[in-house]
Amino acid sequence: MSDNRNRLGVIDIGSNSIRLIIYEAGSDRTSRMVHKAKETVRLGVRRDEKGNMSEQDIWTVIPILHKFKDICKANRATQIRAVATAAVRQSNNTQDIIARWEEETGIAVQVLSGEEEAYYGFLGVTRSLPAHIHEGFIVDIGGGSTEISYFRHEELLHSTSLPCGAVNMTMQNGGRDTWNEESRQRLADKISGQLQDYPWTADHAGLPLIGLGGGIRALARMERERRHQLKPAGDPFPIEADTICFYADALAGLNLEERIHQFDLAADRADIIVAGTMILSTVFEHMQCSVLLASWRGLSDGLAHHTFNIAQTTQRQMNGQ
Repeated sequence: MSDNRNRLGVIDIGSNSIRLIIYEAGSDRTSRMVHKAKETVRLGVRRDEKGNMSEQDIWTVIPILHKFKDICKANRATQIRAVATAAVRQSNNTQDIIARWEEETGIAVQVLSGEEEAYYGFLGVTRSLPAHIHEGFIVDIGGGSTEISYFRHEELLHSTSLPCGAVNMTMQNGGRDTWNEESRQRLADKISGQLQDYPWTADHAGLPLIGLGGGIRALARMERERRHQLKPAGDPFPIEADTICFYADALAGLNLEERIHQFDLAADRADIIVAGTMILSTVFEHMQCSVLLASWRGLSDGLAHHTFNIAQTTQRQMNGQ
């Protein structure tokens, strides 16, 4: 493989994990993944009385950024694009956080707004959808927020970001091992109430819902194993409405250890997957969607596409094309 092809490292600093994906750009505006890494964190859970992210959380990220920077160098990724989402933007000391990260690591971190996060998720997923899907919703359930978008004919028409994610909703529920009917209904009512502020979310019944995020990918893996499918789940992987309800009920009725063993979940996913699945179920029902399409694409793919596209457009302009 040639060493002169453009490589980009995308670092996504989320509430539940920090991910690195290294992409290589092709000559036809496509890109492929050449390396990925992940570190689990729980950012934004420990905030002080002023709403500031804790010193512990801020310093937890620094060695991870150093590690990912070294991985990028080893993989000849000449550019790094780092972004932070809900955990950082919901903190009152956002500017202090990113200033210290840059000072300690040399990596400039862009804090995405909820709308920007939804837009890059849209960019990342729509280019990989089947040709017959021209219209639909996108939901990206993260640790600290949920982004919802509506698109038609490759155009993003509406988007919003709800301050409810799998991590912060689990913490608000007391981090309970087992959810009861009351706590589940309380979360569903919270999500439904917020969706009422966005009438467009209820105006397009019968459309597919494209799902992004680690919780939805875990749901697809569980369903593939339940169906005894030996091949990896396709992208996107279809999940029916009754299947979403099945997992919402089944997972909520188990404690942490039972979720880990019965559904082969990692511990850092098993404790928050109930909240994530409840958010998904509520959004799906509110929109009256036809099917969930679990996607392996997402925010990082959209950031890579956007970055490479800008670079290639600039190069063509410099060449006078």
